[in-house]
Amino acid sequence: MTTPAERRLERILRKYSSAELIDADYLELYLGHRNPFQSGDQLKHAFASIHERLDSEFDFMNTKARNGESGHFNADNSRELLGLIDEVRDLKSALEGTGKALTIVPEYERVLDGSKGWLVQSGGSLIPEGFTPVVVEKYDSVFGLADTALELADHSRVDLTLVGEGAYAIVHKFVDPNYDLTIARKKLKRGADERDIARFRREYEIMKGLDFPNILKVYRYNEAENSYTMEFCESTLEQYIKHRNNQQNFDFGTRRRIALQFLFGLNYLHRSLICHRDLSLKNVLLRAYSSGAVTVKLSDFGLAKPRDSDFTKTETEIRGTIVDPALDAFKEFEPVNDIYPVGFVLSYIFRGVKQLLPGSTPLGEIVQKCSHSDPKLRYQSVLEIIAAVENLEFRPEGTPA
Repeated sequence: MTTPAERRLERILRKYSSAELIDADYLELYLGHRNPFQSGDQLKHAFASIHERLDSEFDFMNTKARNGESGHFNADNSRELLGLIDEVRDLKSALEGTGKALTIVPEYERVLDGSKGWLVQSGGSLIPEGFTPVVVEKYDSVFGLADTALELADHSRVDLTLVGEGAYAIVHKFVDPNYDLTIARKKLKRGADERDIARFRREYEIMKGLDFPNILKVYRYNEAENSYTMEFCESTLEQYIKHRNNQQNFDFGTRRRIALQFLFGLNYLHRSLICHRDLSLKNVLLRAYSSGAVTVKLSDFGLAKPRDSDFTKTETEIRGTIVDPALDAFKEFEPVNDIYPVGFVLSYIFRGVKQLLPGSTPLGEIVQKCSHSDPKLRYQSVLEIIAAVENLEFRPEGTPA
């Protein structure tokens, strides 16, 4: 029996069924040399059709940017690209409804995500200053489906369930039948360049070298597919707090235990001479237990940098989710710059708000000192923040009971 999700996907794919409307070269990227009119190829037709039209718009965008025509991207082209962004979004959502995950090579995902901020429906769009030309891929596929199954070392196969997706990697979970444990697998997307592969492997090596309860544990790296397995956590900090923020039993004591675990993990990281450089509500995970207890885990070390690292691509390009405004270049990143986002994380843990708490309470004073605009006036070590949080009264003013 066809499910509503399957019917939705079928309906979306119907408009791509006419292979004769798609350039043969693009069809070949997804179908090979097979007959393009075979049944069951609608999804690949969709990939080829969207890919072809994206390349046309990207080529035109590059031309406009190079010619310096006031960075003007024509109105018709703006509308076409906005429509393509919607097509990709709808197709991705429909696939997720049927248990599949659409993958997009990082370069195209970068441009699609970035274009949303400056494309407009009428009058044309101003291409932003400093626009990085698109590396247009005409000779290899840019769309695909994430794995739905995984072969284990003993050659048994397990089903994969999509957990999350970033610009460069996708995360699934599976149950290892040998131990009856839920494991997560993070896999680099196809199309990543050598630098991205090196960064991904470096992320694994950093995490493999850390041994602390509040740091996510990784297990094994697979060279053949550029993936690694790690312990599975049920939710991000953002998801966990959002779900419980208004519950009476989610009291100050529980919130403080979560906050301290987060701080313990960051303190261990700094003692190991590593800066995380991308602390956020999504990069802190929580592992839940049947008793109701949770363990906080710092994760996503893709931007982390040990003090002796010579990995320099992002030395000047500042990246991350919560960026310290006092930071001029990534190469200058110090532990005190990791402390800046701590104020935002603590605000969310204790109050469930994403803005900094005002400094009118003891808790607010801690938050403001973490994220002070002047790094010299911040806490200079995580141990100082731990001591301040531990010394808070059981229910400081302005904090939910």
